[in-house]
Amino acid sequence: MRRLTLLLAGAALWLFLAAIPALADGGPHVAATNSGVGGLTADSCAGCHRAHTAQGALLLVQDQSTLCLACHGATGTGATTNVENGVQYTLAAASTGQVRGTVILGALRNGGFVTAAIGSGAAVRVAYMSGSSVRENAKVPVRVDGTGAIAGQAVTSAHLDLDGPGGVASSGIAWGNIAGTPGTTFSTTANPGGTTTLECASCHNPHGNGQYRILQPIPTLGGGTAVAATTPVTVTDAPLPPAGDERNYTVIQQPNGTLLASQAAAFSNTAGDYFHRKVPWNGTVTASTFNDAPNGQQATFNGQINAWCAQCHSRYLAITGTPFQDNSGDAIFKYRHSNTSNKPCTTCHVAHGSNAQMPGIYSANETYPGGAAAPVGDSRLLKIDNRGTCQACHDPTGTITAGTQVGPTPAPVLP
Repeated sequence: MRRLTLLLAGAALWLFLAAIPALADGGPHVAATNSGVGGLTADSCAGCHRAHTAQGALLLVQDQSTLCLACHGATGTGATTNVENGVQYTLAAASTGQVRGTVILGALRNGGFVTAAIGSGAAVRVAYMSGSSVRENAKVPVRVDGTGAIAGQAVTSAHLDLDGPGGVASSGIAWGNIAGTPGTTFSTTANPGGTTTLECASCHNPHGNGQYRILQPIPTLGGGTAVAATTPVTVTDAPLPPAGDERNYTVIQQPNGTLLASQAAAFSNTAGDYFHRKVPWNGTVTASTFNDAPNGQQATFNGQINAWCAQCHSRYLAITGTPFQDNSGDAIFKYRHSNTSNKPCTTCHVAHGSNAQMPGIYSANETYPGGAAAPVGDSRLLKIDNRGTCQACHDPTGTITAGTQVGPTPAPVLP
């Protein structure tokens, strides 16, 4: 998808979209409305579909990416989330007739497809005692400029190509795909022309389904030879917010779940933690007693999101024995990192796009699994420069003592 095409095609949509009233959380993506449970008089169908004059597949008024970005893009006004630049705006006043306000609430958890504001070069780690062992806890702040305002940076890896010519494109390969079988090759999501067919709706259900982030229980990988999952995975959603409010999709946190936009009004834009293993994290380890769960479901979220990511990347999860020491039997993914309940995929990776920098001799030229060449500097959707992700949790030298802090002093997540 070319950037210019998005802008031109999207422009034709504004006259239509301008007539849409402001919508609360979920917008047109509410299952009860679109399924007919609430009655057969839904208005939202006309927001995206045309029965006879559709300009995009599936009877869409525009091609899918353009349509999604008309609300969720950099210039969109139909949603508080801006997935291109990786930020969320405050909710607009109802009198404006729009959803998106003018004030940035914070940086999105999943980064952005074009720019992201992950403080990948300012990670901080503190060592603490856990039983008889020294452990590490880490924080990755929001990237800001000299005034403290959120400062986006061009992404170095993205799950979906939205930044146009000369930008960062996904490889078109679902690394780790081919369900449950050790192998030496990969299935791809690329069609013969080489253009990925991964779309927003590959992962999200635009009609709503009651799942966390309206994630598809079985993601769709069209146009290629990727092996689709066969067993649906549920990721439990948080309750809908009150009328006139929206969920907070940023890295701003509280121990018992996701803050609503209204509750987050008192927070600084710079508050938050992209590594989010424990919350709150303010340098005092004793306060870091809660595993992060953006849907508020601490007991189940980590296992559920791991299972969901493995719907496509099925060979990544460590499912047998001791992950670091036991041979899994897979020809490529022979030894794998552990994926226990407190280390979900989202601890190390974002889902949309990362601005982490990989200038190191080894990190910059890291090949894809199996030895395939990768773009120089590809960040693999990681959150810390080079392989600082490893150091955030590990001291392989065994020389760091409890109480040692490395990196800048972080601002508290909570006041």
